[in-house]
Amino acid sequence: MQDWVYIFGLIFVATGVALVTGCWRWVFSVFRIAPRRMTVERCKLQVSAPESINRVNTILKSFAGGFNRMITARSYKACRGYCDSLPVLYRPFAHEGMAMGYTLRHLFRYDAANFEERVVKPRPEFRYLYYVGLGFWSGMRNHSPARLARIVDGLDPLHRYLCYDGYGFKIAFFDYRNDANSLRRLDRLEGYATNAAYQGVGRAFFFLYMDQPDLWTEHVEKLGAYAKDAAAGAGLAAVFVHPDQLERARAFAMRLPAAWRPHYHLGMCFGLKARSLNDLNRFERDLARLEPGVREAVCASIRECDRIELLVRSEQGENGYQTWRDRMTNWMTNRIEYPIASVRVPRRPALNPQFRTVARAKNQYEPRPSAVANMDQVLQREKSPRHSNKTEPLA
Repeated sequence: MQDWVYIFGLIFVATGVALVTGCWRWVFSVFRIAPRRMTVERCKLQVSAPESINRVNTILKSFAGGFNRMITARSYKACRGYCDSLPVLYRPFAHEGMAMGYTLRHLFRYDAANFEERVVKPRPEFRYLYYVGLGFWSGMRNHSPARLARIVDGLDPLHRYLCYDGYGFKIAFFDYRNDANSLRRLDRLEGYATNAAYQGVGRAFFFLYMDQPDLWTEHVEKLGAYAKDAAAGAGLAAVFVHPDQLERARAFAMRLPAAWRPHYHLGMCFGLKARSLNDLNRFERDLARLEPGVREAVCASIRECDRIELLVRSEQGENGYQTWRDRMTNWMTNRIEYPIASVRVPRRPALNPQFRTVARAKNQYEPRPSAVANMDQVLQREKSPRHSNKTEPLA
C-alpha cells in the first residue's frame, strides 16, 4: 500500500512540475512538422537553380521550425528567441510558422484579442507574417469560408485580410496540383476576401513555379478575373524571397502580360514595405546595392504606401483594405516606372495661352492647396481597431 502511495505521490509531483515549467507541451511533439519533409524535392516544387533550391529549402525549414517551437516551447519568449536566432533573411518565415501554431498552443482555443496581445503586439515588425500564418492554419484545418470569417472578426481591420491570403496560399500550395477544383472553395468567400485569397494563390504559384515564369503564367491565366490578384501575390513573393536580389523580381516582371503588370507592381511595393519593417538595417544594406533611380523609386513607393494606409484608417470605411490597394496601384502606375525602375516626374498641364498672359501680367498664380490632410490630424483621428473578446474552439 505504501508503495502505491509513493508512486502516486511521484506522479502528482511530476505532473505539478510539468504544469509549472511548461514541459508538458512536449506532448504536442506528435504534431511537429518534420524539417526533412519540407524541401524543394519533397514538396515537388519547380525550382531548379542551385541557389534558389538552397534558399527555398531554408525558408521551408525556418517556417517549420517556428511552428514546432510555438507548440512545444515553454513560453512565447522562447518561441521568439528561436526565430530571432535565425539569419535576418529567414527570420520572417519562422515568425509566420510561429503564428500558425497559435491555436494549437492554446489547446485549439482561439481569441482574436489574445492573438493580437500575445503574438502581434510584442513584435509588430512581423505583423504581416502573423496574419498570414493564422490564415494558413485555417487552411490546414480545412475551415469553411464562414468559419474563417468568424476568425478574422476582431483583428486589425486592414491587416486581417492577410489571413485570407494565407488561407489561399495553403490551398494552392498543397491541394491545387492534386485537384485544380480545390480553388473553387475560395469563390465562396465574401467581398474582397476572395481577392485577398487569390493573392495567396499567386504567392503559392510563385513557389511552385519560381524558375519557370511561363508555367506560372499558364496556371494564373486559368484564374480568370482573379489573375490580377494572383499577379499581386507573385510580386510580393518575388521581392520577399529575394530582397537582396531585386533584379530577379524585375526580370520576372518583364515576362508578365501587360494587364497584370500594375498589380505585380503593387505586390512588389508591399513586399519591400514588409521587408523594411522586418529589419530596417538589413533593408538599407540591400537598398544600397541598387542604382540611385531604383533606390529612389523604392523609397518613394514605401512612403506613399504608409501615407495612404494612414488616410484609409482615418476614413474608417468598410472596404479599407481594397481602397488602400486600389489607391496605391493607381499611384504607382502614374508615378513609378515599371517595375520599380525610377520615379516619374509629373507633367504640368498646358495652360491656355490667353490665361498664361493674363496670369503673368497680374501675377495671380498661386499654388493649389494640398488635397492631403495634415498627417498629425490623421494620426489623431485614427482609432484603434475593436477587438472581440469572444473565445471559440477551433478544433
